[in-house]
Amino acid sequence: MADDEDQGGEVEDAVSSGVNHADNLSKREANVNKLLSTSKTLDALKATLENPPIGTKDQNIIDKSTAVTVAVLTAVKETDIQKHVDSLSDDEQNILMKYVYKGMENGENSTSLLKWHSTLVEKSGLGLIIRALSDRNAILTIPAE
Repeated sequence: MADDEDQGGEVEDAVSSGVNHADNLSKREANVNKLLSTSKTLDALKATLENPPIGTKDQNIIDKSTAVTVAVLTAVKETDIQKHVDSLSDDEQNILMKYVYKGMENGENSTSLLKWHSTLVEKSGLGLIIRALSDRNAILTIPAE
């Protein structure tokens, strides 16, 4: 329950402070691409989970943010997925699971995303699925007006 309240505060803060999601995404994307070009997939994964588009209503930003994250996930070798998941905090795993579900919406890269999904669930349990699907302040969906 405390996690819901904490995340709710983050959403309100992001919305009320006028966070520039486009600028955050642009910086994050450039950083992630640089890390991927040097095969630093673990650092790229952590970078892509920073400053998610909390509270944005811009579907373009949501889609681009998801694409950046999915690009990182598909760049990771299957044998390294467990190591990457083990290095993530609980909050990062929650965010990543939301991206996994969002990424599966278009049907592309499903095999890779399902491997990430199963590894995350194995590590964190079914509660991770429940948190990703039931979060009132989902960062990757357009909030109801």
